[in-house]
Amino acid sequence: MEGLGETMENIGLAQQIQAGLPAGQQKAPKWADVAAETEAYKAKYGAMEGWDCYNDSKLCSGIMKLWGEKCGYNLAMGRRRSTVSATGPPPIPTKDGVNGNWEEFKSAAAFEVMCKYAAYGDKLAKEPITVKQFEEIRPLGRGAFGAVFLVFKKDSAAPMATKKMFKTNAKHNKMLSDLLIEREVLSKMSSPFCVNLHYAFQSDIEVSLVLTLCAGGDLAFSLQQRYLDAKGNKSKTFTPFPESVIKFYTASMALGLQAIHDAGYVYRDLKPQNVLLDAEGQVRISDMGLTALVKDKKIHNKSGTRGYWSPETIKAKKEFEYQFEPDWWSLGVTVFVLVNDKHPFKGKTDEEKDEATLSGVIEYDHGESADLQKFISDLCTIDMGTRLGSKEGVSEIKAHPYMKDFAWAQLIEGQMDAELKPNPNDINAPSKKDIEGFKPSKEVTWDPEDQDRFKEWDTFDKTIWLGYEALFRIKLKNEVGGAAGGGGGCCTIA
Repeated sequence: MEGLGETMENIGLAQQIQAGLPAGQQKAPKWADVAAETEAYKAKYGAMEGWDCYNDSKLCSGIMKLWGEKCGYNLAMGRRRSTVSATGPPPIPTKDGVNGNWEEFKSAAAFEVMCKYAAYGDKLAKEPITVKQFEEIRPLGRGAFGAVFLVFKKDSAAPMATKKMFKTNAKHNKMLSDLLIEREVLSKMSSPFCVNLHYAFQSDIEVSLVLTLCAGGDLAFSLQQRYLDAKGNKSKTFTPFPESVIKFYTASMALGLQAIHDAGYVYRDLKPQNVLLDAEGQVRISDMGLTALVKDKKIHNKSGTRGYWSPETIKAKKEFEYQFEPDWWSLGVTVFVLVNDKHPFKGKTDEEKDEATLSGVIEYDHGESADLQKFISDLCTIDMGTRLGSKEGVSEIKAHPYMKDFAWAQLIEGQMDAELKPNPNDINAPSKKDIEGFKPSKEVTWDPEDQDRFKEWDTFDKTIWLGYEALFRIKLKNEVGGAAGGGGGCCTIA
């Protein structure tokens, strides 16, 4: 690994991700080990209605859509080989469409590929997770007490990001609770609009979280890029995002917040710095360390980032208890910042910023449309009971005049391309030398009672594996590929 890291250190991040894990370092799944389990899945899925199988997992829906696209089957319509447009996004599958093409799919080799990966996911769920299963390539970022690295999983060759921290450093800086909260929240949710936890594992000296790779930087970095002119030179003029981009970011953040809420948590720290972009420009909310469990209860803690706090967060009194309401306020503030690169609640001091927030008065002087102004104001409403999103969550966001014409279904199905795609080579990642300074703290010891708190740390999420790594390898190895053929063709088995 050392030699590979040295060779690739000065290559751009995008090229490293695109180059992928060299074939010689990939570890092929042992399909013979899951032969019997594969047959069991073939019997299970074969007895199901097509639409039920489609909704069984992201693997099932993903491979069916891939099969349809590769082989010319329109899963939006209930007849075989319906015409599929060569332009625009693929049609969204429907119950009639999937059921109408179900027998064709079951006779295709893609059906067996799906069953093999489902069986392999069960096998992985029973095995311990170790650092040896990953190939570490280069640093992606560093904080005060830890670092994030680009890694590839050896059996799937899928790129991910590993966040590592020395145990004694975390203890010395009183961050054990933050680490445990982040791992807990991530382990209870899975959303394409949030950073997902693929694995968690530990060694004697480190704890690691293997997360969704977001190589496009955060939205704060994207805002900085709006000050560049056509030639890439720095300018004093802010070029606003197109309204379509603002709506794309807004919808993605709202869906991410809803996923966190559905898991029972309030996020409490939405801001551009915590909203990441992957290499394709898709949006994911990150950093769950300040979330709080509010399922079946209310709290009145002050937590988050000043300027994005809601009035009830600032007051932090029992008579202003909250559940999910502060997140919708922060969404309004974040949208305003993305539109103008200015904060709606200004002040020279912290006290003045809080007073401006408590007043709820927003000055719109940057040419915002009437619908956008109302959208932000409805989110930044002091009364929690009438605040947009406070009753029905994201469904209220979808129905608002500013967002009602947005293609929500297309975004949710993962069939909406980002209008702006980041250049990962513009992200300033640290060098290996920057990370070498990290050493375990000797000021504290890691005691048995500390380890006892982390006895449930190790995690493997089979659902996420099926929806990401399995599909990644299927596409990488072209296991569903080639021109459409007759009968059950259009697939290879690797």
